[in-house]
Amino acid sequence: MFASVIVDIKNKEVNRQFDYIIASKDEKKASKGMRVVVPFGEQIRMGYIVEIKEISHQANKEIIDVLDDIPTISLETFQIIDYIYQSTHALYASIFETVVPSQIQLKYFREIKLVKPELVDPSFKLLFNKHHMLKINKSNHDYDYIIKKYLKLQAIEVKQTYEQKTKDKFMVVYKFNFNHQYGSIKRYEDLISSLGDGQYSREELIDLGFSPSNIKTLLKHDVFIQSKTKVTRRVKHIFKLEDKKVEFTSAQKDVYENISSQYDTNQNFLLKGVTGSGKTEIYMQVIEDMIKAEKQVLILVREITLIAPMAKRLKSRFHDVAIYHSALSQGERLDAYSQIKNGEISIALGTRSAIFLPFDHLGAVIIDESHDQSYIQNDHVIYDAIEIAKLRTKFHQIPLILGTATPKISRYYEALNHAYQLLELNERPFHIRQPAIELVDMKKELKEGNTSIFSKRLKKAIDQRLNKKEQIMILFNRKGYAPFVMCRSCGHVPTCPTCGIALTYYKEEKTLKCHYCGHHEKFENTCAACHSHQIKEVGVGILYVEAMIKKSFPKAKVLRMDANMTQTKGSHEILWHQFNEEKADILLGTQMIAKGLDFPKVTLVGVLMADLLLNIPSYQASEQTYNLLTQVAGRSGRLLPGEVIIQAYDLDHYVLEATKKPYELFYKEAIYNRKLSNYEPFSKVSQFLFEGSKYLKTYQEAFKMKKALERLDHHIEVLGPIPAYIKKRNERYRFVMTIKYSQFNDKIFEIMDKIQENDIWIKFYPNQEIL
Repeated sequence: MFASVIVDIKNKEVNRQFDYIIASKDEKKASKGMRVVVPFGEQIRMGYIVEIKEISHQANKEIIDVLDDIPTISLETFQIIDYIYQSTHALYASIFETVVPSQIQLKYFREIKLVKPELVDPSFKLLFNKHHMLKINKSNHDYDYIIKKYLKLQAIEVKQTYEQKTKDKFMVVYKFNFNHQYGSIKRYEDLISSLGDGQYSREELIDLGFSPSNIKTLLKHDVFIQSKTKVTRRVKHIFKLEDKKVEFTSAQKDVYENISSQYDTNQNFLLKGVTGSGKTEIYMQVIEDMIKAEKQVLILVREITLIAPMAKRLKSRFHDVAIYHSALSQGERLDAYSQIKNGEISIALGTRSAIFLPFDHLGAVIIDESHDQSYIQNDHVIYDAIEIAKLRTKFHQIPLILGTATPKISRYYEALNHAYQLLELNERPFHIRQPAIELVDMKKELKEGNTSIFSKRLKKAIDQRLNKKEQIMILFNRKGYAPFVMCRSCGHVPTCPTCGIALTYYKEEKTLKCHYCGHHEKFENTCAACHSHQIKEVGVGILYVEAMIKKSFPKAKVLRMDANMTQTKGSHEILWHQFNEEKADILLGTQMIAKGLDFPKVTLVGVLMADLLLNIPSYQASEQTYNLLTQVAGRSGRLLPGEVIIQAYDLDHYVLEATKKPYELFYKEAIYNRKLSNYEPFSKVSQFLFEGSKYLKTYQEAFKMKKALERLDHHIEVLGPIPAYIKKRNERYRFVMTIKYSQFNDKIFEIMDKIQENDIWIKFYPNQEIL
């Protein structure tokens, strides 16, 4: 028997299947989808069996080890892998790495055994343990020279080894042995009387009154039997569980009955409900129905910020909920994955990557804030979690529920044309009114002498809310203290040496940072170009806004939620919990505060520089700005009457005025503009990113591909190539080319491969724009 294997090496030259002999001992065990360890050249590597064969003319090496008892890659997952490959042309090894949790992938080592210590330098000998063994990470090449030297002298032996990246956790437990023969047991009778037939950890025994010496003595005389048991690492929360089951309004009841009547069908629902209309309660009832039917549910939220509030709702009502996202520990992610794979968990809550979790009895997939761009993975292997969800719900013949207050324009168009079943909730329950929205012209404020970042209207509204002990949210979607610094004498702006873009200024840290490659350097008061001391920050960043809030409202307690404040584990939940418990008056944040959060005491939302996003060179800029402003406006007035003040410099733009009107009016204007320009949903729009070390050659190769595409299919409209928004990154020049088409031609990838042979790196983005 033979197995075709995809090896975990991300290289174009080995982007194919390799055949291996299945050892006779593994013939009954090995099957498609299992992880295996195989020899590959001089290495040993993990791979995935993609086919079992009776005959092979290329296999000459045997599989070293079969790691699984049941396949890691199911038939369903193979379909997902094929879809991603066909839509992105990514390397197979990269796709497998994306859909399989990193925790069950392998890490590789060189295991060095010291056989002739007398020939080895004493400083090198110190690295070995008492068993004369040394383990070195495979990617660590610091010792290559000295290893070669001692191999020649036969002073050491080197063997390649491997282990799973994350291991199961075990702890020592003790059990009372009713058949012990310990003669002095009477002196422990009072303690032992409290024991049952279960297992106890050391800490639990000590809590029951046993001292460490008691435990040691009873273990020595076989009164306690010691063993190890697997421990499930669960996510710990700081919130209190409070069940919040709400009676449906008639509108909610109609929506729920529509969904529940189609549980056994592959119906895609677009649930369009204004902010605060009760979409989450419908999710809860659907989940409850699925649990009663002994089925599993996957619910996705757009980012980690929203995990805590959704987890509180879920865990207050249901018991077996697994949390899965990138900010968890490796052990927590492994255990959540294992519980789902083993069918121990009915509900999984996660962000984008949770779409690949291995469900056997999936009953429904729910995606909240489904309009959000965060459901598209745009680094490494590109995928759209919602498109993957469609594949999965079709495979299981179950419903997909996409909830949103502001649907994507293309998806709403499809719903109106019956690709989705459109369900609507147009009012908040209990006659709670939508917040009043007011637009403030900051150009007018400036003319009237107000140079503050706060309009007089917003400042007055903040003061009023603080006096009434109500809460305020301020949205400002820009990182850092100031976007950049500039010399006022010569105009010099410090830029990233590898990306060529202006460095963002962080005042507290006195550093300049690049948000694309991670480069950072110390801020200097002296200009590098003219040596003057006229360096000044230009523009406004969120740290500057925070400083101005504290200066303008000194008695207010302020929390900031942005990428820098949410880097540590659990920080999202801590900030959410603090504001939810009214430990602060003002929550300032980037777009992560805009969607999905529910704070009953928030009665004012302020938006600073609301037209920032409109200046991004993207046909989706209007849609994204409208979504952001509408969503953040929905945080106000969830319980008490609310107000929203949006500050901008370009109040003439239709998007800003549309925030005061129903979604349908915005959609009508937006879809008209899309049709005029032949953008989605009237054409599919994809992009190619070209990167190369030489400016002219990179452009020439991109232009060569443009001409090849135009010859290939006259139905493809090719725009560009033009310099990317980030023109240079990591010492490589970047160009973007956009194509519009109705049907994708697979020969496009053949052209792309030929261009890449000329030392040019190309990446295909099937459904988004590169910024």
